[in-house]
Amino acid sequence: MMHVVLGDGEMTRKELTETLADLWKADQEADASFWFLIQGKSEPTATDRAMVAWLEKNETYYEIITDDADSVDEVYAQPQETHVAKQMGRKIVNLLKGKPEEGEEAELLALFVSNEPEAEEDRWLNSVVQEVFDAGFKVRAFNDGLVEIDLAEGPEEPEPEQTAKVTPIKKAVAKKGGAAPRRDTPVSDEDETEASSASKTYTRDELEEMELPQIKEIAAAKGLEFPSRTRSSTYIDAILGEDRPAAEVEAPAAASNGEVTSGLNIGALADALIEAVIRRLEAAFSE
Repeated sequence: MMHVVLGDGEMTRKELTETLADLWKADQEADASFWFLIQGKSEPTATDRAMVAWLEKNETYYEIITDDADSVDEVYAQPQETHVAKQMGRKIVNLLKGKPEEGEEAELLALFVSNEPEAEEDRWLNSVVQEVFDAGFKVRAFNDGLVEIDLAEGPEEPEPEQTAKVTPIKKAVAKKGGAAPRRDTPVSDEDETEASSASKTYTRDELEEMELPQIKEIAAAKGLEFPSRTRSSTYIDAILGEDRPAAEVEAPAAASNGEVTSGLNIGALADALIEAVIRRLEAAFSE
């Protein structure tokens, strides 16, 4: 399959690696080709650099598209072909139609900067997404669990349950040289139920090992709501940022004069001492 990646959004290296491995495995299972058309930038983000490094390390075919070939950063060292376009949307649609071989599918993977549909940072990307969708190609949010974007309702934002259809994705880590990715032990239904409990406390490492749907489930159980296209790192920060109740400490008892005592009955001790002294005096006078 031809995967076109556009946008200035970012994701963690772990999320990126697992998502690329998922795409590779899906194409392998479908007996399809696996290659990319990515945006060549003069100032690539950390995510852009990590993606190029992954593609080159795994000897994956990729081409780049840019509006200025002379200003492309040197990180894009091994593209098989460079496409230059001033009207990005139209050029992408033409490449999606003309580049795939007979029977080969193509899709756009969008890297959104913001969770807000009307954000200025994603304005140009949203325009390209609309053109690609109107041309009949699938569009998915690359940095939001590969959620499929449905723009059939038009530019006005639909209700949350109508915004997107989630494509189930199992996370995996790709091995160099095209070997089958290694799978972790599947999470049981009992474990998932426990993980989604609102009372459970999580560490950042535990949350970062989870898949995005499971993190969303935990956030929902804790009463945290976010719009679609929210990155997992945002969910994790919110989950870890909840106020934790302070530990209850029993205060020491205070005497009638306001002094703190250790709990010893001073009055009873004094009476016993006085009684002992009186008995010794009585014994002395009786001799």
